Amino acid sequence: MRKIGNHEVDKFIQKSQLKVKNSDEILEWIEYDRFENVKYLTKGGFATIYKAIWKDGYIKSWDSKNNQWKRSKYWCKGYENYPVVLRCLHNSHDITAEFLREIELHTMLGSGENRVNPCYGITKDPKSNNFMIVMPYAENETAEGLNNIHKKGLIHHDLHCGNILNSESFTFITDLGLSQPANAKPSEDEYEKIYGVLPYVAPEVLGGKTYTKESDIYGFGIIAYEICAGLPPYHDIAHDEFLAIRICLGLRPKSDYKIPQLILDIIKRCWDADPLKRPKADELYGLLYKIYLSNPQAIYTSRLLDFKNLPEPKNAIDNKDNDNSLEEYSESLKMDFTKLIP
Repeated sequence: MRKIGNHEVDKFIQKSQLKVKNSDEILEWIEYDRFENVKYLTKGGFATIYKAIWKDGYIKSWDSKNNQWKRSKYWCKGYENYPVVLRCLHNSHDITAEFLREIELHTMLGSGENRVNPCYGITKDPKSNNFMIVMPYAENETAEGLNNIHKKGLIHHDLHCGNILNSESFTFITDLGLSQPANAKPSEDEYEKIYGVLPYVAPEVLGGKTYTKESDIYGFGIIAYEICAGLPPYHDIAHDEFLAIRICLGLRPKSDYKIPQLILDIIKRCWDADPLKRPKADELYGLLYKIYLSNPQAIYTSRLLDFKNLPEPKNAIDNKDNDNSLEEYSESLKMDFTKLIP
């Protein structure tokens, strides 16, 4: 194995390669010059994110005939260039073994089945000398992914919309345990500090308690709200200490948007101030999956659409007017969400 020059990283990659059972779990050192068209995407508190093309592509399988790994550059719809995300970790010259183990979690859970974004390997930014994590690129089944994380006895620690990536076929959870300084050590006060995006952090965590699986469920509830409402939580107020106080005192995002009551009830359970009253990840996944399957009139295959006496097409002024017009023409189109779960 090629030596990288950092003892912790060398040892980590070597150890991870000895434990692999299939190609999905392979973590490799990737020279930076194997990437091209590196473009800045965004910057967070602990990392700067770039998009790049990986010239070689990821390891797909073992070629026993030629005694070497087969690689794939295929992405989707016939594209040969394989896009990846390079997550450049700030202050990672002194990256710790503890933080590298968090990367190992992504490798262990990283597959389409688990809905957790995998890691392909590690590289180094030649300009800053900071280490970079190489992950699949996605343009921006979360409950299933969270369930798989919790089934492994793990906690995400920083679940928010910025960590939910949507590819052409799948939705992935990313940044599992990575939202903390790369050089933080357990013995330092750094691990006792709260890191995260304030609206998604559970009130008990804001109050000084440790992250738990129930804290992840709270974050999931805020994400579900954002998807349904179409607006970020607390978008119209400052994200400061006063907001943290109000959240601890019971403030939650506005629920006066047209969110189906059944979904809103699930979201509010996730927001409960008592962590023990929040649904477990497996229950949450089951509830949402049942809603997804339950309506017998939701048909997504081609069929004869023989609807009579439909109204003249017009532009709706707003959702309220559109709903009123719908009521005039068909009472039967109303969905009774109370029937979705017995």
